[in-house]
Amino acid sequence: MRIAVLSDTHIPTRMPALPGKVYEVCSEADLVLHSGDLIERDVIRDLERFAPLRAVQGNMDVPDVKAILPEKYISEIEGHKVCMTHGRGAPMGLAGRVLGWFREEDPDVVIFGHSHIFLHTTMKGTTILNPGSAAGRSGQRSMAILTLDEGKEPVVEQVLF
Repeated sequence: MRIAVLSDTHIPTRMPALPGKVYEVCSEADLVLHSGDLIERDVIRDLERFAPLRAVQGNMDVPDVKAILPEKYISEIEGHKVCMTHGRGAPMGLAGRVLGWFREEDPDVVIFGHSHIFLHTTMKGTTILNPGSAAGRSGQRSMAILTLDEGKEPVVEQVLF
């Protein structure tokens, strides 16, 4: 399964609309995961045009977005337990803190945002992914493609734009 993973789109506070590369990647995805700071509901409707969307609330989301999105998302996808949240606090040590929040779920993949910094690593046997920010400076914007297939290790590809 091909999954478009993004975070920290900050529409319309950082940019008026999603960059075209986001649409391109999402149009080829089976699922879209957004790890928070969408800001407004229009981003949800926009992304749902391409594939099923699962999103969590971020610290900057407006109240009506927070009202409809959970703080955590936990699901089994292609035999992999996937956990997602936004994150909070300082960037230093954020990946470890987020992994700790899902300790009881025994995840295969943990996705988070908040720091606006792309990260793909493995901690304690878990694939850790922060897709970075789709609303960063031109050339520093990023998202990820996560490929999950039953019985295979997760594959992560960074997409810079």
